[in-house]
Amino acid sequence: MRFHSCATSLLIVVACCIHLLLLCSPLPVYAIDVKAALTAQYKEGEVLVRFKDETKASKALLAVKASSVRAIRRIKAHHIRLPPGTSVATALEQFRDDPNVVYAEPNYRVRKLALPNDPLFGNQWNMAQISAPSAWNSYTGPLQRSNSLIVAILDTGIIYTHPDLTANLWVNPGELCGNGLDDDGNGIVDDCYGANFGGVRRAGDPWDDDTSDTHGTQLAGIVGAVGNNGIGIAGVNWSVRLMAVKFMHGPTGEGDLSDALLGMEYAIENGAKVINMSFEVDSYSAAMRDAIVAAEKAGVLVVSAAGNLAADLDSTSVYPASIRTTNNIVVIASNATDSLASYSNYGLHTTDIAAPGGMYTGSPSAILSTVWLYNSVYYRTTAGTSLAVPHVTGAAALAWNINPNQTAAQVRARIMNGVDQLDAFRSATISGGRLNLGRVLTNLDLPAVFSVVPYSIPAEGGTITITGANFGFNPGTVALGSTPLVATSWSDTSITAAVPASAANGKVLVNGSGSGFPVKFEIGLSHVVHTDVDPQTVTITANLNPATTYTKYEWDLGSGSYASIPGVAGELNHTFEASGTYLVRLRVTDSLGQVSIASTTITLTSSSSGGGGGGGGCFIATAAWGSPLHPKVALLRAVRDRYLLTNGPGRLFVKMYYAVSPPVADYIRHHETARGATRFVLTPLVLCIEHPLYSVVGILFGLACLWSLWRRAQQNC
Repeated sequence: MRFHSCATSLLIVVACCIHLLLLCSPLPVYAIDVKAALTAQYKEGEVLVRFKDETKASKALLAVKASSVRAIRRIKAHHIRLPPGTSVATALEQFRDDPNVVYAEPNYRVRKLALPNDPLFGNQWNMAQISAPSAWNSYTGPLQRSNSLIVAILDTGIIYTHPDLTANLWVNPGELCGNGLDDDGNGIVDDCYGANFGGVRRAGDPWDDDTSDTHGTQLAGIVGAVGNNGIGIAGVNWSVRLMAVKFMHGPTGEGDLSDALLGMEYAIENGAKVINMSFEVDSYSAAMRDAIVAAEKAGVLVVSAAGNLAADLDSTSVYPASIRTTNNIVVIASNATDSLASYSNYGLHTTDIAAPGGMYTGSPSAILSTVWLYNSVYYRTTAGTSLAVPHVTGAAALAWNINPNQTAAQVRARIMNGVDQLDAFRSATISGGRLNLGRVLTNLDLPAVFSVVPYSIPAEGGTITITGANFGFNPGTVALGSTPLVATSWSDTSITAAVPASAANGKVLVNGSGSGFPVKFEIGLSHVVHTDVDPQTVTITANLNPATTYTKYEWDLGSGSYASIPGVAGELNHTFEASGTYLVRLRVTDSLGQVSIASTTITLTSSSSGGGGGGGGCFIATAAWGSPLHPKVALLRAVRDRYLLTNGPGRLFVKMYYAVSPPVADYIRHHETARGATRFVLTPLVLCIEHPLYSVVGILFGLACLWSLWRRAQQNC
């Protein structure tokens, strides 16, 4: 018993020393990022499912004891209600195990995009910015509104009694308004100006009940407030038919994905040619992609907001903006000084065009449009990418009306070619510019490249697929910057071409004109090598180009995913968990945003446990918590890898620790009292790593603990 007491005291002293060494180290205490990713919201008790064979759908529904609320016919999906007590997660697992299911996903929540707020009052600087007045000198839309294009505002509805909108509302030709009957037989009574999916209002009433800013009504005003009528403002398109398709409800402007899909189906089936989508879905949705593709097949354009997170969509995603199809135009926001709005998302390879979105809701720097607020307020300024989208929507409708025989892709090409090239947007959009309405209306039908896959080319060259419009039906020329490419296949909308190793960064152009697409080459990271430090630890070194400025280093240490390691650039010391073969990769990014990857294979033939304890070297912690996979062991291991193994003194300490700690760990593992005492001592250290503010308290605790236990060890020994 005397030996056990002495050993227990000594091992606790060792743990305290480790504790104080890490807390008092000149290296910063690393706070591990423990913030969970934002969880997408969805409607409980409901899912969306698409079946391969519709005749077998009832069997799948019976197995889950669910019922189909309705079919979304155009994309062959079902909106399904689950039985009481069945969670969405359980139902998704059951449906996804069924070989007859194409996809199953939650009924995600959808919301209008968040908008900046700062109350002032302004005017329509946005119309001057896109050269609308000069464009209106030549064309404002057809004289007969019955010949004008139908634009669906898929949003919170429209205040259909607004004096600046009523003349430009779409009126359902199949309905006798107000008779309480479903005259056109589509299942919706009196859907005169559009339809309402979800919410508490009747299905035929798309009244905008978003009391915070009547979001859908604002969008409608930018697209098509009646021009030259002596009332209020002028929209981009003076003669348009605005279809109100409501699926978001109430003061916060939220709705369900299933209702958005039904709204898109309603718009397509009732003749809309452009759908304005100034909203975001909480997560990627295969059903939303199906709906956009269905719109594409029906010859319908959709115009999407890039979003308001100031994020690069080349490296993150916002939906539906990040669903890349030939009919989806993605819009970022410009401000009154023709710069990128500070809140706006962007993406050199993923967003198409800029349009006025303004700054500071309520101020002169925001976008003036129609609203219906308290105290009979009919107009207000608001800002956001939501407000940028309807500028492009209105321009597309106006250009399409000039030549109704154009395809949706050709109209998109006019939009892409009809920009003012500006420095602020050359590195932020594919087109490199901001909407110019006059150019959209007067430009010839030039080539436009919508996408190049892949847009990052290996240094040795490769094959790319080019998608767009107006390429011509006979082969012409295609080039990447000044380098001619050899086309291996050619159509009016798609080209496959070979890129030689001699090419350089630039834009892919077809037939030497029109809107191109930026392509980049990977950068100089030729290889990664490793050398052994000890049986467990290796030094991994990258062969980098000294002439290149690198801005990011991301390591994959055999897990299959990349992560930046604070303080580590092109050289890393790492201790592996166990014997085996590891593929280690380094991904570097240069100052131009280009990316290169190199890798090395590391084989360890002897266990990295060092003969005892386990846990990839964290022997005492592993023994205390019982597993090298325990979160607290992983936390301590991360600190060791990121701070101790990245410098000489730290590596020396680790080597000494490896030499003395395995027998102590063996003792801890076989004595529950020792395990509990060790956990008690190590817990403050873990708390200090997770919460650095606890460090001062932790140091004081460690000193007191160290003094007390050393005295006890002397007495017992």
